[in-house]
Amino acid sequence: MATPSSSAPAAAGVDLLAGLNPPQRAAVTADDGPLLIFAGAGSGKTRVLTHRIAWLIQQGRAQPHEVLAVTFTNKAAREMRSRVEQLLNLAAGSIWMGTFHAIAARILRRDGSPAGIDRRFVIYDEGDRLSAIKQVMNEMRLDPKRYPPGSVVEAISRAKDELLSPTAQASAAGTHFEELAAQARVRYEAILEQNHALDFDDLLLRTVRLFEEHEDVLERYQKRFTYVMVDEYQDTNRAQYVMVKQLAGRHRNLCVVGDDDQSIYKFRGADIRNILSFEHDYPDAKIVKLEQNYRSTQRILDAAYHVIKVNPNRADKRLWTDRQGGPKVVVAQTYDEQEEALAVAQEALRLVGDGDYRLGDIAVLYRTNAQSRALEEVLIRRGLPYRLIGGPRFYERREVKDVLAYLRLIANPQDTLAFSRVINVPRRKLGEKSLFQLGYWADAHGMTPWEALNRVEEMTGLAPGAMASLGDFRDMINEVRAASQERRLVEVIDLLLLRSGYERHIQAEGADAQERWANVLELRGLASEYDGLAPGEGLQSFLEDVALMSDVDSLEEGPQGMTLITLHMVKGLEFPVVFMLGMEEGLFPHSRSLDSPEGLEEERRLAYVGMTRAKDRLYLFHTFRRHLWGSATLNLPSRFLADIPPELVDAPPGIPAGVSNAEMAPARAREAARPAAPLEVVQRFFPGDNVEHKLWGRGKVLKSTLTRSDEELIVRFDKAGIKILAVSLASLIKL
Repeated sequence: MATPSSSAPAAAGVDLLAGLNPPQRAAVTADDGPLLIFAGAGSGKTRVLTHRIAWLIQQGRAQPHEVLAVTFTNKAAREMRSRVEQLLNLAAGSIWMGTFHAIAARILRRDGSPAGIDRRFVIYDEGDRLSAIKQVMNEMRLDPKRYPPGSVVEAISRAKDELLSPTAQASAAGTHFEELAAQARVRYEAILEQNHALDFDDLLLRTVRLFEEHEDVLERYQKRFTYVMVDEYQDTNRAQYVMVKQLAGRHRNLCVVGDDDQSIYKFRGADIRNILSFEHDYPDAKIVKLEQNYRSTQRILDAAYHVIKVNPNRADKRLWTDRQGGPKVVVAQTYDEQEEALAVAQEALRLVGDGDYRLGDIAVLYRTNAQSRALEEVLIRRGLPYRLIGGPRFYERREVKDVLAYLRLIANPQDTLAFSRVINVPRRKLGEKSLFQLGYWADAHGMTPWEALNRVEEMTGLAPGAMASLGDFRDMINEVRAASQERRLVEVIDLLLLRSGYERHIQAEGADAQERWANVLELRGLASEYDGLAPGEGLQSFLEDVALMSDVDSLEEGPQGMTLITLHMVKGLEFPVVFMLGMEEGLFPHSRSLDSPEGLEEERRLAYVGMTRAKDRLYLFHTFRRHLWGSATLNLPSRFLADIPPELVDAPPGIPAGVSNAEMAPARAREAARPAAPLEVVQRFFPGDNVEHKLWGRGKVLKSTLTRSDEELIVRFDKAGIKILAVSLASLIKL
């Protein structure tokens, strides 16, 4: 057992067990040793984790710096730290708390030098890695149509997740493609080393290797971390599993929290066996099950349970709640994806119109990103605001990536990808021939392009104008680099934007210049949060945090319209109202899983995750006919719908309870799409009508179309241009 610390924290009098149910209390106060907490959806796992951390510190069993807490998103880590600080009324900055990748990056920057890792390494994101692989494939003269670069990236990533070296990956290759991927990895690793870079998978792989090859480093961290806690343990891959086992190897105070029923990331390397075999790895482990749900109604939980219980490989548990009753689960069939989207929009408007919910309370979940197209079209036509999670990320926008590439080059001039991106942005009178000569000369002399710039005067055949431009670029980067060691990060960015002429570059690029410059200013605003750090350190921390950012991390709170999100991305979130679309055989469960028992089990877990996001209302939609991936198909309802008992289902008008929707004719299916009674639509406007809008002013109607629930207009406004409007929502007056 850990030795109690000599001084008790300031908040020793706070009752950390107040309000906890018996299983939660048992988990928080468990003795030392291995601890497995099965935390069902909505059962308060974050509360248990944070209270256990606070309890250990309050009871003097650990100092804050002796605790390591690992989770899967930066958002979850921030929430955990904030809660611990509130519980203890003290700063929890000394607790190591973050994602696996963030913790690994921190370890490598501190102690990676024995393994040959430059502490100033840059982190290659997905785009960087793909660019590097494309470069490698070009050198190997591989046809990208025959060998998709994304598939090569995935093969290399999976090998690293399994802790395979390049040699071991080559030995394990069973197909020609796998052999080529292993060969590509060798050259790819050379590019990473040349650029002093690590990719996401390297952060974990190199940390495990560091601990294996340098026992003194591992021992130092094992001594430091008296308690190791891991959230979402069901999502760990091989590298994460080994890393956790290494860090907890001395004290064995390993607490893992997870739910095998929510393991949905096998395609990323997650291994459900890690949580199911915990008792085998630690025979003396204490097991606690959190089965009381604080999120959903009992009807929603029962429906989800009947879907998940079919899986044979799961720990036995069933969620319950004090929230008895509630609306039944709505199962509805529509004719096609357009009617599916219309049904969602109509029901959302009804719920909001009744005053029960805001649009921000509603989420629409789907199996594949392609399903959002029809939904977005309908929401745009109806003027319903929404936020699309998984679309183009803020950090993937061109202007943001440009500025980040500049900052990466300032932090690490050896970063050739960053160099290649900005060497001619803004344009510096450097043609393809000049840039080719620079690259050729650098390769011939065994240098990076940046190193070659310092000897640009030696490059014969380079035009005088190009030579001058390259020299100016070198001097500008050196000037900003020097400033980065003395000034705040925001001041460094301001100098960079001024000296590079980037604002003029954007303003000269057209109609969206204002929006693009606003994105640059937004990035500058984000950087201001690092001004409290020492010069140089702020830049490094900012770049690292940006590289490790995910879509869910940047998901803003508050009523900002309906949320459109894939089922894989929604885990960890919750909404009062949830629509799940595309509940059809071949789509969900996905066709790729139909021949694999393991794949079907994961699809069923994915359905369970989606259903348990709903707090009050759950809608499950499927279509008779769907256009997807370039063709139309007739569909059977998902097998998951048949698992839900009829007494839990509320069919909309036109579907008798307990009747299979698969047997219904398309015409009948059209009626099933209407959770609320349709409105009588009367044409009020005609082509040629002069109209006025309170925001856009005067205009003329070009076209009027009656839909099943509204009149849609195409109007050309004198100042605002052409707009598409829904009459029921638009403030439009006929003149």
